[in-house]
Amino acid sequence: MGQALVAENNYRSPEVSEILKGLNSSWEELVQLSRDKGRRLRQAAAQRTYNRTLEDARVKLDEIEKELESQTVGADLRHCKQLLKKHQVSSLQT
Repeated sequence: MGQALVAENNYRSPEVSEILKGLNSSWEELVQLSRDKGRRLRQAAAQRTYNRTLEDARVKLDEIEKELESQTVGADLRHCKQLLKKHQVSSLQT
């Protein structure tokens, strides 16, 4: 509507033209700010995923470290088979 008033050479065309310039400038600024915020949100999401992956890896490494430090050894064949089964089950869960 503002452009139509300016095109018609309305008596308030200069005032409307200034308002349109301000609106267009504000709109461009808003669009740029929205793009920047979207970029930052995508970066934050990527960082969060990365942090979660690192934490999962740390937890798994701690589990493996505990298993390696275990002094439990089989005393007989039955006990060895139980330990082997326990190890296989824990390996499948990862």
